[in-house]
Amino acid sequence: MPKEITKLAPRINTKVVDWYKTSFATLNAGAEYTLEAIPQIYRLTMAYEIKGKFNRGELMLMIDVNNGLILMSQSAGQHIKAQVSDGIALDHLDEKWKVDGAKLNKKVDALTFFQSFCLEIWILAYWENHEKLDIEKYVAEMEGK
Repeated sequence: MPKEITKLAPRINTKVVDWYKTSFATLNAGAEYTLEAIPQIYRLTMAYEIKGKFNRGELMLMIDVNNGLILMSQSAGQHIKAQVSDGIALDHLDEKWKVDGAKLNKKVDALTFFQSFCLEIWILAYWENHEKLDIEKYVAEMEGK
């Protein structure tokens, strides 16, 4: 059965274009590869590297502190560390969610950029769909329950 294709025309920075042109045979080939690969790598990272790493309170804190955050590609994988750290230091969200703030900051700091990137997308996906989701089920699935 032939693969269904959706055509799209994303706009990207010229520095990014240069990277694609030097890394792949063509700009289009590179864009297609990365656009198709990221969802698969995301699923694997979430399932094998992130799931079970954080408890319910920690995940709830991360979701809470990122309400309204707009992800920027230039800072991919860097939002979560600042957000969690500030949420604990400034808003005392560790007390609200009954978690050890210092321990959570260490866990978040230990994440790779790609793990952080995936966690940011997971949180964004919650907020983009929160009216249709049960937050307890959403968090329990990532908690490993």
